[in-house]
Amino acid sequence: MNKAIFWDFDGTLVHSQHLWSNAIYETLLHYIPDTPVTFEEIRALTFDLYPWDTPDEDFTQITGSRWWKHMEGRFSEKYVKAGVPLDAAQQASTHIREKILQKEKYHLYEDTLSVLCACRMLGYHNYILSNNYPELPEMAEALGLTSFFDEIIVSGLVGYDKPRREIFQIALETADFPEVCYMVGDNPVADIQGARQMKIPGILVHRGEHPDADHCLDTLTQLLSIPGFR
Repeated sequence: MNKAIFWDFDGTLVHSQHLWSNAIYETLLHYIPDTPVTFEEIRALTFDLYPWDTPDEDFTQITGSRWWKHMEGRFSEKYVKAGVPLDAAQQASTHIREKILQKEKYHLYEDTLSVLCACRMLGYHNYILSNNYPELPEMAEALGLTSFFDEIIVSGLVGYDKPRREIFQIALETADFPEVCYMVGDNPVADIQGARQMKIPGILVHRGEHPDADHCLDTLTQLLSIPGFR
C-alpha cells in the first residue's frame, strides 16, 4: 500500500522564532545603525509581505531565482513605508536573503528525526510540502533532513502557496496518489484547511486545539499514537 505524509517545514519540523522579521530588522540595523524604526514597526508591516500571505495570487512567473528578486522589491517597499530612505531600503533589501539562508537560524524539534525515521519504518513515504523560498531543498540537506524524504515540494519553485488546491495536487501527483496520506503542519489555514479541501486528514502540531484539524498534537511523537496510524 502506498502511504504518504506531507510535512510542513518551519513551525513543524523546525522552529526559527520570527526568522523573517528578525532578518529584515537586523539587515536594516546593519545599514542604518541609528534608525528610529523599531522591530515592532517592521513586524507590523510584514503581515501581507510574503506570497503565502496572498495565496489566491498566481506566482508561477516568479519561481526560482526570480522569487528573491520579487521579494527584494517587496522588502524595499516595506522599508520605505517605515520611513527608510529609498537608496538605503534598496541596498538593505538585497542582503536579507543571506540571513534567511543561514543554517544556524533553524533548530530541529527534539523529536523531528526520530519521528521521521519511525514513519519511514512504518512504510510511509515522507514529503516536505512548504510555503517557502526556492532554496528549501538545500536547507533541508544542510540540516540533515534530505535522507528522510522522497521529495520536497516548495511554493518558491512551483508558484502556488498553500492552501491552494494546485500545490496539494502537485504533492499528490508527486506521491503517486497514495491510498493513505496525512498532512502534518502548524498552520490551521495553509496546512489543515488546505488539506481538508483535498480530503487529506490534517494533523495540527505545536499550536494547541483547532476545530478544523483531525488531530491536534503537542509534539510530533504523539503522531505515532494516533489510532490506526500504523
